[in-house]
Amino acid sequence: METGKQRHESQSREQPRDDFFDPSKPQVRRSMAFFAIGALLGLALAGYGLFTAKGTRSRSVPPEDLALVNNRPILRSDFMTQVQTQFAVPFAQSTSEQRAKVLEDMLAEELQVQRGLEIDLPSFDPDVRAAMVAGVQLEIMADVIAQLPTEQQLRGFYDAHKDKYVSEGMLRMRDLVAKGGAAGTPEQAMANAQQAVTALRAGMPLDQVMQRYRLLDSGVFMDAGHADTGEIFEFAAKAKLAPSVYAAAAALHGGEVSDPIRQSEGVHVIVMLEHRMPVQEDYAAAADKVWTDYKIDAQTRVREANVRYLRSRADILLSPDARALEAHAK
Repeated sequence: METGKQRHESQSREQPRDDFFDPSKPQVRRSMAFFAIGALLGLALAGYGLFTAKGTRSRSVPPEDLALVNNRPILRSDFMTQVQTQFAVPFAQSTSEQRAKVLEDMLAEELQVQRGLEIDLPSFDPDVRAAMVAGVQLEIMADVIAQLPTEQQLRGFYDAHKDKYVSEGMLRMRDLVAKGGAAGTPEQAMANAQQAVTALRAGMPLDQVMQRYRLLDSGVFMDAGHADTGEIFEFAAKAKLAPSVYAAAAALHGGEVSDPIRQSEGVHVIVMLEHRMPVQEDYAAAADKVWTDYKIDAQTRVREANVRYLRSRADILLSPDARALEAHAK
């Protein structure tokens, strides 16, 4: 007796092969084939959409770009600017040879920049690191540079920093010293210096006073072995003189003589020949410097804030000696 499975196999063997292409008759193999073809077509369309979407690598160049180098653009605007800058002609008047030269240069530059990043050039080349730091600072300070401070802001900055806007003083002076070794004991040197001060204030000529009371030029202000009595900027005198000696000199007007000033090498006496005192500049006179200082101060604050923000995001591990240095700086 024939079973159902045997009948099904017998019918399958008897079914003509051309039923595969006969749409009026059901065919499993034909259905599976159509499903497979549909799936392949779907995958092909999806792949085309994926690789031609904006922001993906493709063989087409966006309209705003002149070229893509490893999917990084060379902008048309940059190209036009470079042509005009390099050849000093309007872009419309540039030749094909000039444009081709600039294109080759820009392609070579982009390839070398990408190679530099690939080998991590910024990590060891100081010039590259400096350029990157400068570029980052310029980016974060772009708004500050472009911003125009108001008159109120500038006046407020001037009022808060008036000590910066003082004209530089100028002086002519003699720094004389009575030395203990030449005059005897330190007490005798002080006595000689005091007598010299009294004589100078009474009008005795300087050379005569120096000879009588054994005073010598300190040697701080000398020119070809002789005392320099020319004009000296206030900041230069401050830098060269001991703090207590400069403090005495800064308070003197032309024609005045200081009290004796004891120092380790002897007793100093300052004879002020001429002193143009520093003068506070008003806002109108200092306006240009105020504007410059205001911009510098604003850029400094932005730069420091950016460094603090970057440090807050970074994982910085310091050695013990580095931690000690940071603690000392704070």
